[in-house]
Amino acid sequence: MPHMTTDDGLSLHYQCHGLDNTGPTLVFLNGMTQTTRHWASHCRKLRSTFRILTYDARGQGQSDDPRSTPTLDVHTDDLRQLLDHLDIEDVDLVGFSHGARLAIGFARRYPEYMRRLVLTSATAEPTALARTIVRSWREILDLGGLPALSWTALPVIVGDRFLEQNEKLLTNIVRASVERNSEEGTRHLLDGLATFPPLDDLAGHITVPTLVISADSDPLVTPEGAKKLASLCGGEHKLIKNCGHTIPIERPDHFQRLVVEFLS
Repeated sequence: MPHMTTDDGLSLHYQCHGLDNTGPTLVFLNGMTQTTRHWASHCRKLRSTFRILTYDARGQGQSDDPRSTPTLDVHTDDLRQLLDHLDIEDVDLVGFSHGARLAIGFARRYPEYMRRLVLTSATAEPTALARTIVRSWREILDLGGLPALSWTALPVIVGDRFLEQNEKLLTNIVRASVERNSEEGTRHLLDGLATFPPLDDLAGHITVPTLVISADSDPLVTPEGAKKLASLCGGEHKLIKNCGHTIPIERPDHFQRLVVEFLS
């Protein structure tokens, strides 16, 4: 599998799909404990239309764990270095949750690379409930490790419809999450997230066309918070019904349709 070495000596795993050197590159940015594998079905369906890049951020999947807590600037520098390594100059960023924060941070710091921006499951107004949930994940990680964190997070990040349809697969889903990530890497990512600037501070500096996608049954992102984020970015908001936080997994066809329509 291809890897790139960052300026501070860490190895980042990445994958390229689809068209070769044709038009802008579509870059998918992972959620907190996701890896490139979570985008596999999207890459298969979209690779005949787009040049696609996926990668594991430091602390995720097959990339090295950080040596210290990574700030938003560290993550966005990693992405810039990866794009330069691959000679990519023009991108459409599609970020989910943690990846949406990286995407908006990158768009603010490096607008010269940007064409369009899609922010999925992100908010300009995190509620006390959302903040407490994320804080509890950090405590659970220390108390019970990755298995406990994965089981605790699962009913929060996916909606009722997904749980009903996939209840027999939940053990395998948790096992895969634990196998693909490290406790130390996840701890660094959660600590880093706590240092990120609020999205409402970043959004006012976005100058590229932006789409914000949210779901009606997401306990971490309210429709109002997503709408505000879109407004601050000067973009548009789309609400997906009967869906929880993990929109690209729960409603893949709807998610793809919105992304393709916006990027076309």
